[in-house]
Amino acid sequence: MKLEFKNKTTQLLILLIIASCTYGFISKAPRQHHPRINASKEVEIHPQKLSNFTLADGEEYKLVNSSIKQFYTIAFSGEIVKFDTLTIGKGSGRYLTSNLIITPDSIIANRVTNVTARTAIKHQLKLKNEISIKIERGLSLSIVTIINENDTLSFSSDFIGMNQPFIHSSGTEIKVDTFEFICEDYKSDVFVFGDSYVSSANPSRWPYYIHAAGYQFLCDGLPGGKSKDSYDFINAAFSIHKPKYAIWCLGMNDKSDVERVANDEWKAYVEKVIKLCNESNVTLIFATVPTVEIRNNRGKNDFVRASGYRYIDFDEAVSDGEGNWKEGMLAKDGVHPAEIGAKAMADRFMADFPEIKNYIR
Repeated sequence: MKLEFKNKTTQLLILLIIASCTYGFISKAPRQHHPRINASKEVEIHPQKLSNFTLADGEEYKLVNSSIKQFYTIAFSGEIVKFDTLTIGKGSGRYLTSNLIITPDSIIANRVTNVTARTAIKHQLKLKNEISIKIERGLSLSIVTIINENDTLSFSSDFIGMNQPFIHSSGTEIKVDTFEFICEDYKSDVFVFGDSYVSSANPSRWPYYIHAAGYQFLCDGLPGGKSKDSYDFINAAFSIHKPKYAIWCLGMNDKSDVERVANDEWKAYVEKVIKLCNESNVTLIFATVPTVEIRNNRGKNDFVRASGYRYIDFDEAVSDGEGNWKEGMLAKDGVHPAEIGAKAMADRFMADFPEIKNYIR
């Protein structure tokens, strides 16, 4: 029997329905389970929360990408169908990534530094029916709480984590209620992105003193991080909340400048960040980067100072601009600030960005 349709729109609709039934190209999977790609098709944007899905054997789900390492919670809850091994963590393989491997009788905690530190504890959880896992990261310590049926297991941990929170199944199936990365600092109006200089837990880092003074800002600092890493993080953060200010403190781990010419790759990401902030109606503030023996940042700093954008002059706070640090301000490793240097950088941050005083935690 041959069907004829005088209306071309009706004909096209029928063909689409037939094709979807035959080839399955109209997906019934919840859209939030899949990463979103931004307009530049360069950065994968994962959600802050996933709900109502099944975690099956061999599957892994990831959440929003960041190097946030203080003041966050990773929360997971669901109903166990079968249980063998479940891994929950933040990042994989990179310095300070952390995970917990839950087996039928033990919990193995892993944290990556120069080597992988591993500890194991026995448990008596039944691992049947309802389960919830919560990793609450404070300033310098995490509290892990696992609730299964009427049993509660709680312990402190050095879990810190970098990059994406993830949940991975091996021989386990769970009907998941929620898997979520919670960070109240995503609601703040000041986002700071940087490398190992940007940490709130170390008195040899300038954000330590800003947080200690009671001011609130998102602190996203990746040890060893380059501009490319933090470009991923700023895109992910803006997908959750667009702040009033974004402070870009990258450059130490990008390539050295040649004499006083800024490194091209660093400049390319500066341009990307400028475009992103303009499109997002976010005020962008740069930061100068002190020169050290292994990294010449003079060209980057000349570029920042001539850019027409506001900037935090960390370089001037600790050095003469030519790589000669003021007495006592450079740590023995020759790369990072000592405490006195971190305090000088914090003072400069407050002087160059007095608006932070409007944001009390």
